[in-house]
Amino acid sequence: MVYNELSRGARFRVLILSPLFLLHLLLYFFSPYKKLIDSDIEAWMRYRDFIKKAGPTSLLRLLVIQPEFRTQFALRLGNRAKLLIFLKGGGYWDVGRCPNIGSGFVLMHGFGTVINGSAIIGRNCTVLHNVTIGGARGGAPIIGDNVYIGAGALVIGGIRVGDNVKIGAGAIVVEDVPDNCTVVSKKAYIIKH
Repeated sequence: MVYNELSRGARFRVLILSPLFLLHLLLYFFSPYKKLIDSDIEAWMRYRDFIKKAGPTSLLRLLVIQPEFRTQFALRLGNRAKLLIFLKGGGYWDVGRCPNIGSGFVLMHGFGTVINGSAIIGRNCTVLHNVTIGGARGGAPIIGDNVYIGAGALVIGGIRVGDNVKIGAGAIVVEDVPDNCTVVSKKAYIIKH
């Protein structure tokens, strides 16, 4: 039986007994980004309506229940995560260095997400799956605090996205966005029958 097909209780037992879990805990306790990881845990716990306090117990719970959090945890570990990725057989995301991403980050359903290593993302941001935050024309995006980026959105180039912005699913953002806005793209239309 594949790990993802197990019940939550069985996943918990598998993870606890796994040497990988001990490696996760060691990397967590000795990470220079422990405070960032703790803020991410608190954001995830609020997002998922779990308990509110960060720590080893909530880290364990998220590692067991949320495969997306495991991806984000590896993101925060930086080069140390290469060992985890090697032992687990690879990843499904391509993200830059973690110091450029503020506290309280949530990478929900991170499948296919690409974040340029030069991009700067503020605090308390949520990014969904298949999002590209990429560089173009010699620059990468600077994204403010409390930004939500919907599934499949593209944020490209040396642009600035303000605070408290919502970017809708499938939106293509190539120009600056002021604070407190919602950005969407036009719906698809038929050009030939």
